[in-house]
Amino acid sequence: MDEQTIAAYNSSAAARCERYRLILPNELRRFVPAGFHKGQPTADIGCGSGSDVAWLNAQGFPTTGYDAAAAMLAEARAAFPTISVYHESLPNLGSIASASYMNALCNATLMHVPAEQQPAAVAALARILQPGGRLLLSIRSGRDGALREPDGRLFTPTTDAQLSAMLQAAGLATLEQHDDADSYRPGISWHTVLAEKVTDA
Repeated sequence: MDEQTIAAYNSSAAARCERYRLILPNELRRFVPAGFHKGQPTADIGCGSGSDVAWLNAQGFPTTGYDAAAAMLAEARAAFPTISVYHESLPNLGSIASASYMNALCNATLMHVPAEQQPAAVAALARILQPGGRLLLSIRSGRDGALREPDGRLFTPTTDAQLSAMLQAAGLATLEQHDDADSYRPGISWHTVLAEKVTDA
C-alpha cells in the first residue's frame, strides 16, 4: 500500500469510519450471496471501518478483516467488538498463509496500490485463496486523471483490460463483472469483478 495513503487514513480514521458506516455498498454486496461460498472462511482485504466484515459475518460468511491503517483497525474494533481484524497490507499479505480462504473481498483497496505493485497485489489475493475460491474486487473509476487527492491518498488508474490481464496472470478466471454509478457521489463509478481461482500463478 502507498504510505501517504495509509497516513491519510490514520490521520482521519474516526471521521472516515463514521461516514463509511453510513454508506451501504449495495452494488457490491449483491454479488455476495450467489458469488461467495456460503459458510466458508472469508477475508476482507482493506476492511477499513469494519462494516463489511460485520455484514459478511451476519450473512453467514465467517470473515476476518485486514487493513494497512492501524487507526482504522482501532475504529473497526470499537464499532464492532465481535469482529476479528488484523494489520496487513497489499501487495504481499505476508502474514496470511496460502490457501487460507475460500472467499476474499477487496473493495476500494487495489486502487491505493502503486501501479508497479498491482500485479503482485493481485497475485497475493489469488495466493491466499484455495482452489475454486472466489475473489470479489471493486475499483473506483470516473476520475479526472489526478493520481492523488488533496489529502494525499493515491488513486491509481487501472483500466478494465489491465485488471483482466492481472487476474488472468494470477490464475483467476473472471465469472462476472459490472460497472455501477456511485449511489452517493455524482461522477464516480465502480468496476466490480467476481473471479475464481483456477490455477496457481
